[in-house]
Amino acid sequence: MWRGWVVGAGVLLALAWGASEVLAAAAAGGAAEHKPGIINVDWSLLLQLVNFLILVAILYRFLFKPLTAFMAERAEGIRRSLSEAEEARRAAARTMEEYSAKLVAAQKESEAVRARMEQEVAAERQHLLKESREEAVRLLEAARVEIGQEVKRAKAALREEAVTLSLEAAEKLLGRAVTEADHRRLVEQAIREMGGGG
Repeated sequence: MWRGWVVGAGVLLALAWGASEVLAAAAAGGAAEHKPGIINVDWSLLLQLVNFLILVAILYRFLFKPLTAFMAERAEGIRRSLSEAEEARRAAARTMEEYSAKLVAAQKESEAVRARMEQEVAAERQHLLKESREEAVRLLEAARVEIGQEVKRAKAALREEAVTLSLEAAEKLLGRAVTEADHRRLVEQAIREMGGGG
């Protein structure tokens, strides 16, 4: 297409140069015969008319015809682009509607999951509170049992200490060493006096 324009421009320049030479020669030869008036019909007018017709034919062949074809092709391309753009707009609108529907569905599902999670968290909280209370009761009971055992051990240790002190005091009072049988008898007597081991 561009090649046709270049060739047309070259031919046009050649014809214009040739026409100017012919007109110059005609003007030189016809200067003597030029008659005054509004329109002089002579060879120069005829040559100008021929040059004009040649120029119109060249412009039509190499400029107007390709330009018209180019414009028609361009208009068709624009129509095709507009059609494609309209189709793309419709597709985008459909996609947007699908996306909006999916978004609404996702929000509903998210709300349902959140509600379910809140219920599970509340149930887990209640379960943990119940377990904590049970563990606290169990630990308290274990502490009571251990304290009771410690009290019994302390009482037994105090009894033993009391017996030992009593034996030492008895030895000092008697001035002699207490035998194993004496020791046993004094321990049993002290235990009876202190409440019978309980």
